[in-house]
Amino acid sequence: MQPSERMRPYDESAEGAGETVADAIHRRLVEAILYGDLASTDRLILQELADRFQVSLTPIREALQRMATEGFIEAIPRRGYRIRVPSPRHVAELWQVRVGLEQTAGELAVAALVRGENLDAVRQLEEIQRELESAANLSHRRHIELNALFHQTLVEASGNRLLGTIYHGIQMQLLGAWVQRGSDDWRSRLASESAEHGAIIKALVARDVSAVSLAIRIHLGRSLDGALRDIDARAAARAAQTQARK
Repeated sequence: MQPSERMRPYDESAEGAGETVADAIHRRLVEAILYGDLASTDRLILQELADRFQVSLTPIREALQRMATEGFIEAIPRRGYRIRVPSPRHVAELWQVRVGLEQTAGELAVAALVRGENLDAVRQLEEIQRELESAANLSHRRHIELNALFHQTLVEASGNRLLGTIYHGIQMQLLGAWVQRGSDDWRSRLASESAEHGAIIKALVARDVSAVSLAIRIHLGRSLDGALRDIDARAAARAAQTQARK
């Protein structure tokens, strides 16, 4: 493991409000995987991580078990955990869940807007999209953060707290980073993403349930196609590297 801010010793005063030790370790390890602080060849060993974060084994074990359940890592018998490479099937299944959650959120958001509730949500989405479109030399991490914020704001606009908890709990906002890790192809899709976000906002402004549902399905369908291409490209690169070593 390479030293980084995310891999520093645990400090309660520097962590997120309301986070448990296990929550903070989980968040930091997931981000370390997504943003390249941990290589795909690194093994995650309980005692080594406990020493690095200067915490007991219990929160480390809880964080790793949660990450394994979410699919970011997988257990190696008697050897700790290793970082999991997303498979096309796993990603497709996650995106199917995402479509269902976001379409439901969009429909509920329209209903809330019709009732005169959550009126600020559209303005927030517009502001996020303006920043996505205006940011010069947008970094991959900043793009992931803003895109995640857009979709999280859409889900929260539903006014359904349980839906928001489920969406957040399965780490939907991190899927893009996981799949795109090591790839720069996301930049070629920014124009399509911008147009699709705009269609979602326009449908919300019009209070059009059918249009919102369709815009979300089109957007996430195109997003899944891009994710699967990223996975194929990564697999081809690994195969080329393996062949070159022979």
